[in-house]
Amino acid sequence: MNNESKFSYFMNLSNKLNFIWFAVVVSVGLVASNALIGFNNVKELNQVQESIRNTSEVMMSLDQLHIAMLNAEAGQRAFLISNKESDLAPFIKALQNLDESIAKVGQNHSESDVQQQKINRYIEGVKARFKTLQSTVIVARNTDTGNEALLLDRAADSGGDLREEFTQIMAAEVDIRTIQLNQLKRVRKEAQVNIVVFTLLSAVMIFAILLLLVVNLRSAKKAKSELEKANDHLEEKVQARTEALEHYAEELNRSNRELEDFAFVASHDLQEPLRKIRAFGDRIEKNYGEHLDDKGKDYLARMTSAAQRMSTLITDLLELSRVTTRAKPFEEQDLNQVLQFVLDDLEMAVHDSSASVNSDVLPTIKCDASQIHQLFLNLLSNAIKFRVEGRNPIITIAVESSQLMSQDAYTFVVEDNGVGFDAEYAEKIFSPFQRLHDRKKYAGTGIGLTVCRRIVERHGGTISATSEDGKGAKFTITLLAEPTPIIQELKNEL
Repeated sequence: MNNESKFSYFMNLSNKLNFIWFAVVVSVGLVASNALIGFNNVKELNQVQESIRNTSEVMMSLDQLHIAMLNAEAGQRAFLISNKESDLAPFIKALQNLDESIAKVGQNHSESDVQQQKINRYIEGVKARFKTLQSTVIVARNTDTGNEALLLDRAADSGGDLREEFTQIMAAEVDIRTIQLNQLKRVRKEAQVNIVVFTLLSAVMIFAILLLLVVNLRSAKKAKSELEKANDHLEEKVQARTEALEHYAEELNRSNRELEDFAFVASHDLQEPLRKIRAFGDRIEKNYGEHLDDKGKDYLARMTSAAQRMSTLITDLLELSRVTTRAKPFEEQDLNQVLQFVLDDLEMAVHDSSASVNSDVLPTIKCDASQIHQLFLNLLSNAIKFRVEGRNPIITIAVESSQLMSQDAYTFVVEDNGVGFDAEYAEKIFSPFQRLHDRKKYAGTGIGLTVCRRIVERHGGTISATSEDGKGAKFTITLLAEPTPIIQELKNEL
């Protein structure tokens, strides 16, 4: 599959996934909306059913109260006709249960406030009716016979309006219940429709989710296949790269052996003629010096000085080459101990120049201790050598924690009060054979700071210098607390 086909495939897959996700989101939204509607339907259905129940209870309690009143009227009428106390039993029972019947009516409230006002008036009318019936019975008991017809007419006339009011109230309650039943039918129908819609939407959502799972599984299978192919291709590349690195390592080893051979030649073969030149020069000066004129003595002195400089130069070049050819593995090292060894080596120079060296407490890092020793030795010996005449050298070493390449590191600042240099030479001083001062006044080959940079770079760090002419120099070195192998061994080889 070429790149264009892959791009087209992934674009189509992305479009499908986006569409399916859109369908899922829409379905979930519709299901949620439908569920809310269903919740409202259930709530409304409960309210309608509660209203119907309430209306039924209002009608039932009113009907019971009305029946009690009719029973009382019947018992009263029978008593007036027969004048027998036994015929008053329905009246007495209705009168005893009157408060309970009225309380039952009062427990429920009509759905219509107008109806409730009518019911309240009806209840008051029932109370008044019972008082009338009771007063008629009392009168009948306390009067002579012959007035029964008059009492019957009086009792019958006082109950007609109340029965008419009851009939109107019950008719209105029936109308209310009819409306409620119609409303119940509507809500039930809406609930049925909502259930159907909810079922359909749920089916759509489930189908969309299943489709999304299928597409994801297919895409995962496709991605797995592509990944396996990429891994196979990557393994081939890694194998090829490994072979190239092995070949490169062999070349590096060969180059290091050649450098070591060169170092051996330089240290033995090149130094041997120089030693002979210096030795024979010393013999000439010792045995024939008195026979030489001033010019001859000057020539002999120049020859001896040149041989000495050449020997020093070869020694410094060897030191520069050994930064990589004779490097040692990095190990945990207390830099305070390293600095103390450096000060021991410079004891005579420090004493002769009346120099003072002040240092912070140095950390422990992973490093090549011999090279860090060389680094501090070069920097401190330079600070002592390039001093201002008549001014005692003062050297300070400060350190603080820092970060380098997102790794823990330490920054060291070595500062002196010597002759310094122009700021324009801040980078050039690290180049080989770069001298800024008179050779006759300040001896050296200009290799020392180059060695310092090589050492710092092998440790994966950085070194820089700042100065003003006549105002001393400041060297800033940042070293990793734990250099990685690639930085340790390859940074200066590539």
